[in-house]
This record gives sequence, structure tokens and C-alpha cells, in this order.
Amino acid sequence: MDESMVDIVLILLAALVAVAVIPEFDIELPVSQEIDQDGTVLRPLQISIKDTGQLYQLDGSNQEQPLYYEQFYEMLTTTEPTRVVEVHADEGAPAIYLLEINRVIQKAGRNSVFLVKGGGGGA
Repeated sequence: MDESMVDIVLILLAALVAVAVIPEFDIELPVSQEIDQDGTVLRPLQISIKDTGQLYQLDGSNQEQPLYYEQFYEMLTTTEPTRVVEVHADEGAPAIYLLEINRVIQKAGRNSVFLVKGGGGGA
């Protein structure tokens, strides 16, 4: 008797699904465009901070170049405003350095991401 009740419910459910009207939504999918040769591809501005508080900039050839705080602020104000600042910090770097870097970035009105590198090699 219980099996017949399950069968009836499944048949009613199947009939309901068969006659149900699924609403259509007007969703416009994003359209991607190829960047021409004059277009710019924005890589994040990559900054490293060591446990001593020294700043380094990762240049185009993936080499760390020393960077002073004044240069860092000037760089923030002169580069493309939509370029994200990516800060890599050693695990041993005191939090005060990270807070100071964050204050400078916020003062320049920029977005940033902080990555803290642990001793295990992972971020």
C-alpha cells in the first residue's frame, strides 16, 4: 500500500514538472574583447616587505629592486589607478610595517592585497 502511494506522488510530480512553465530571464552575458596592440594589460604592482621593514619592488624581469617609502608613495600616485597593489610580506615582518604600508596605500586611494609568506614556502 505504501509503494502505491509513492508511485502516485511520483506520477503527480512528473505531471507537474511536465506542465510547469519555467520563467525566462533577460540576462546579458559579458562580452570579452581582444586587446589591441595599443591596449595595456595591467599587472599588479608587486611589492615585497622583509622582516627588517625594507621594501622591494618586483620589476619586469622578476628581480627585486630596493624601494624607499617616498618612492613607493610616488609610484602609487603616478601609476594607473585601477592597478592593484600586491604586497608580499615575510612571516617575520612586524605587523607595524604592514599597517604602515596599508596606510600609505589607502592614503593614495588604491586597492591592495596582502600575502604573508610562511616558513613552509606557502603563502
